[in-house]
Amino acid sequence: MQFTPGYLFGMVLQTIPEPRKVARDLFDLPVARKVRWLVLLLMVVLATILGVIEGVFLSVGVWAIYLMGRMAGGQGRLDDAITIAIWLEFVLLGFQTVTLVFSLFAPAMAGILMVMSSVLFFWILSHFTAESHGFRSAGLVFVSIITVLILAVFALSFLLVLMGVEPIEMGV
Repeated sequence: MQFTPGYLFGMVLQTIPEPRKVARDLFDLPVARKVRWLVLLLMVVLATILGVIEGVFLSVGVWAIYLMGRMAGGQGRLDDAITIAIWLEFVLLGFQTVTLVFSLFAPAMAGILMVMSSVLFFWILSHFTAESHGFRSAGLVFVSIITVLILAVFALSFLLVLMGVEPIEMGV
């Protein structure tokens, strides 16, 4: 077994069609229990870091809802944008919990719930933002959100290229 990004990514993909084989391969690793505990601790630390990053993205999202809506002539308040983020997180947390439960006995249904939660996210965000800023069309708000997301991806990609970041070769 290798611990290269490409190999690990392949293992993750293989976990879906052949979970028992991957489990056997992982169980057979010659790794001491102490090391396994350290790796588990590392996973907790990484999850915590991702939680902090999510918090930063939520904060940026709140300001984006507020400022971009105002730039488009909306009348929303910053408090409204914060409330939108809180409610979205609350609703999506419920969906994540239900998805987790379904993943234990109905994985296909869990997958459907994940897709539904993505659709629900944009539905709620578009309608709440339209209501907050006094816009008539939630559809135009949705198109604006998608446009801003696409532009943000291009801008971030451009910045990464300027910084010299190259894609990881997967080798799969």
